[in-house]
Amino acid sequence: MTSGEELQSTPVEPTEAETVQAEPEKRKLELDVQIADAGACKKHVTITIPRAEIDRQYEESLGTLQKEAQVPGFRAGKAPKTLVVKRFKKQVADQVKSTLLMETLDQVDRDYQLNPITQPKLDVAAIALPDEGPLTFDMEVEVRPEFAIPSYQGLKVKRPVRNISDKDVDLQYDRFLERYARVVPRLEGGAEIGDYVTADLSFVRDDGSVINEVKEIQFRLQPELRFQDGRVPEMGKALVGVKPGETREAEAELGSAVSDPELRGAKVKVQAVVHDLKTLEPPKVDQEFLDSIGFESVDELREAVRDALARRVDSQQRQAVRRQVLDALIEATPFELPPDLVSRQEKSTANRLVMELRDEGFSPDDIRARQAEIRANAHEMTLRSLKEFFILAKIAEAEDIKVEAEDLEAEIEAMAERTGENVRRVRARVEKEGLDDALATQILERRALEHILKSVEYEDVAVDEPEVAVETLDEAATPERADAGESDDETAPA
Repeated sequence: MTSGEELQSTPVEPTEAETVQAEPEKRKLELDVQIADAGACKKHVTITIPRAEIDRQYEESLGTLQKEAQVPGFRAGKAPKTLVVKRFKKQVADQVKSTLLMETLDQVDRDYQLNPITQPKLDVAAIALPDEGPLTFDMEVEVRPEFAIPSYQGLKVKRPVRNISDKDVDLQYDRFLERYARVVPRLEGGAEIGDYVTADLSFVRDDGSVINEVKEIQFRLQPELRFQDGRVPEMGKALVGVKPGETREAEAELGSAVSDPELRGAKVKVQAVVHDLKTLEPPKVDQEFLDSIGFESVDELREAVRDALARRVDSQQRQAVRRQVLDALIEATPFELPPDLVSRQEKSTANRLVMELRDEGFSPDDIRARQAEIRANAHEMTLRSLKEFFILAKIAEAEDIKVEAEDLEAEIEAMAERTGENVRRVRARVEKEGLDDALATQILERRALEHILKSVEYEDVAVDEPEVAVETLDEAATPERADAGESDDETAPA
């Protein structure tokens, strides 16, 4: 059985060279194994090892030890058996128990194929080897959920199609130039979308009590403001026109990851006391500027902006299609997952989702916004991610889709090419951060999804809604979540 403490991803198939020398077949133990359901994705296993198996292993372990034992007054391996038993009784017993447990768990895994996804809950120290009679012990095993493979052929999907207009290019062009703009004080008028606001933020309950305060935080005014455990969907609307010294109020929506149960999913007030305003002064777009950023003309720059926008729209289209397909599969495949399993997977799931966003080419700001959303609703998003994994893994198994060792290497090389890094450095980072399993899972899910998409029936739907700009803060509405956010940042992948 697996001994991993985290959810086991799809196994990476060994190469041909790794399977040339097969291990000799082990002798099967005579075991009595009783398996019963113990809840969602849990099995209670009772195993009895007969006395004959204990005695056989005892003789084998004792024989090995007798050949190597150093006993005063005797040459190595020549001490009488009774003396070795007396002198090394505890050592022999520990070896017998360890060997029997290891072989038993391995045999149960092969014979009963429980598909464990985490380390079995087994208190080895509490298991005592009896002087007489059989050895019986119990354990709980978390297993993959059992469900029928959903029908995934010919799913109907509405594919969003968006034509890129000159207005879209103008907006994206202005955003590109903002990278080279100077931040200067706003001397006249109130705040506008895109300005930088310095303010005190207070998150307040309906009864007027303050949940948390953030002093003199600077953020860019965008239509939506996200923080680490929620969002203010109309922050831009609330602060447009505000001047230093004024106070404005908006409504904040807290996520489900807030530690206080009463605040999970709640709407609270956020009061902003504005201290300072700054605005962006765009660069002068002349030939000197164009040369400095590698373009010969404004037309060439605008064409590059249009291409980047087209890639972004394509990525959003793929994400929308993927979401609809997975929504349909999840709806057609109801099964439960234990809450403790979901909770344990929250951090690793968040890391994997962020890695996927990087691979999709999302900007650092987009990734930060998505990361904040994931943290704010960690349990629900992890639950969905796990269901997607189990469903896609089962479809991959049915379609004989596998991840080979060379697939991981190819993925690492592709990551290096996308980021412009050295392949060796990317490989070292993946190994150091323990992302091998996450990478294998990502490849498996992508291939299973690609297989499903081959038979999807599309209906193109025109979409004209503008993309909502989001600003993301590292702070939180609740002090508990703020502390957790700092901890998470220490373990987030680079």
